[in-house]
Amino acid sequence: MKITDIKAFPVWVGSRNQLLVKIETNEGLYGWGESGLSGRELAVVGAINHYREWLIGRDASKIGALWQEMYRSQYFEGGRVLAAAISAIDIALHDVNAKALGVPVYRLLGGKQRDSVPCFGHTDAPSEAQLIENVKLLVASGWTAIRTGVPYLGHEGQPNLFEPRESIGIAAEWLTHVREAVGATPVLGVDYHHRLSVA
Repeated sequence: MKITDIKAFPVWVGSRNQLLVKIETNEGLYGWGESGLSGRELAVVGAINHYREWLIGRDASKIGALWQEMYRSQYFEGGRVLAAAISAIDIALHDVNAKALGVPVYRLLGGKQRDSVPCFGHTDAPSEAQLIENVKLLVASGWTAIRTGVPYLGHEGQPNLFEPRESIGIAAEWLTHVREAVGATPVLGVDYHHRLSVA
């Protein structure tokens, strides 16, 4: 089964792009992958197009060997953009191989691990009051774990400037009030999305 094409599709999903990748084969089978690197989708598209040039014609069943070659065949290894491209291609290769074998992808990854997958709802808001309302709505909808975004408070004249350190105290205050509003049962979290340094 040979790779005949690799196509990248940055798809707008309301507030950002999600980058989907389709791998096509000479047997008419195709697989889908997703890169997961928000905010740098077009850079990942460039990396996918780079890998595409030498993956076409290759054996799609050699998932691990292709991964090793993509990752190790360059002078500088890794990096977020390259890793996201490799990941999307790897996921798509697993998908196409699972279809070729007539099994779910999890069978290629060691078999079924559990009967259910715990999930969480996500919300953020421009104000504390709106965040509380959003979390209450998720709890009322049956979510038992809720991830919140970080208060993104721009500065005068620089509305897109985000200061992580300044937001920590505000996030703690908002989440304390969210906890008071929804009680002790739901699991609450906050996601800074790599915006904090070690310090």
